[in-house]
Amino acid sequence: MKGKKLLALVTAGAMCAVALTGCGGNPGASSGAAGSTAADTSAGGVPSDKNVSINIFQFKVEAKDAFQKAIDAYQKKHPNVKINMETVGGGDDYGAALKTKMKSDPPVIFNIGGPQDVKDWNSKLEDLSDQQWISHLPEDSLADVKDGSKVLGMPFDLEGYGIVINRKMFEDAGVSYDSMLTFDGMKKGFDTLKAKIEKGDMKSKYPQLEAVMEYPAKETWVIGDHDINPALGQDFKNAAEAFNAKELPFKAADGYKKMIDFQASYTTNAKNRGTLNSIDYSTSLEGGLAIERVAAIEQGNWIAPSVTNVDANVLQKLDVLPLPVPGFSDGKWPVGVPMYWAVNKDADADKKAAAKDFLNFMYQSDEGKQIIINDAKFAVAFDNYGSLKPSNPLNQRIMKAVEEKKTIPGWVYNGAPATWTQKVAGANVQKYLSGEETWDQVVKNCKDQWKSMRAS
Repeated sequence: MKGKKLLALVTAGAMCAVALTGCGGNPGASSGAAGSTAADTSAGGVPSDKNVSINIFQFKVEAKDAFQKAIDAYQKKHPNVKINMETVGGGDDYGAALKTKMKSDPPVIFNIGGPQDVKDWNSKLEDLSDQQWISHLPEDSLADVKDGSKVLGMPFDLEGYGIVINRKMFEDAGVSYDSMLTFDGMKKGFDTLKAKIEKGDMKSKYPQLEAVMEYPAKETWVIGDHDINPALGQDFKNAAEAFNAKELPFKAADGYKKMIDFQASYTTNAKNRGTLNSIDYSTSLEGGLAIERVAAIEQGNWIAPSVTNVDANVLQKLDVLPLPVPGFSDGKWPVGVPMYWAVNKDADADKKAAAKDFLNFMYQSDEGKQIIINDAKFAVAFDNYGSLKPSNPLNQRIMKAVEEKKTIPGWVYNGAPATWTQKVAGANVQKYLSGEETWDQVVKNCKDQWKSMRAS
């Protein structure tokens, strides 16, 4: 998938789906896979004369409540179908857990990422190329989950990320959002807020505010996957190109370092950066940004449900700045399809029929679409969501970036060697933060391990 094509798929699909235009109609509920129309089956081919139980194993912690709402709604329409969902955090935690799960209790529905996952799980992936939802997606949105003519995954959502800020907090400090769209502007704005925090000027209005940023370096998917993505985007146009690369040029290694140093320098642990390796996602989000203890974290539009669960008023104050990589992502946001739903090819026919029908219900029925947009707070690449659009400012910012063509490829890191982004890049960054490695050692280890992992 070429870089320009990625922008085209995001623009064509996502803008139509949830931005300002209305495209296409809303099909009826549960318009699932083609199936029998006999008396003992539903329109989606799901048997109605016997009980069917399916397990879902998914990674999106922030959306689990919304997915459960969709499950409950579906089960009301199909009382003979029992759906059990298990949620495991993203990144390698999910990947490792999925491998274990497949050996002990294989799920019927699970999640896959880019080309590496398609290769690793190919024998378990049901062909979904006959599904009606495919006609409502730009073809390029499926490029990373195609094997010849087979479509092996359904887009989970459309995500973009950057530096999520409490915009109102910065404005109260005299810093405008538009002044921080470049690295230099962001640094100036962050310095201004930092000085006001240290002087106590923000205390009366934000009594818990203690630092500009939090940096959860314990999460190697933050310091690995997401932080390194803009650097990989300067070596490769997309995940597929990265997947085929035997060596890593790493020409933007300095930009990667600058972004890490930038984030670490605005935390309460700026002078003891090794401590950041114990800061986790929840501390930075629910215990940080959402309670206004910090003004910014590097995350994306997917955090909206978690912030809402803590304080819905805070969500309305948020916005997303571009990632601070000078000369590359100034004024641009990484956007793309991060993960896909997959159906286990080894499940029996009734379970697979129910799985496909449920996915259709969740993303293509009127009721399901409302849940996806309003409860999961997703942006999607489908073109048939009509006037249904995101109401939260994080999705609105990402969709505005798409509309204005201010995006960079969002998930190039999915093409890296399996586990490399976290167990190599992320782990070495942790050593850099703790002072165990120089940056030159980080760069060398990243390049050497890429080459050796590809060779093996």
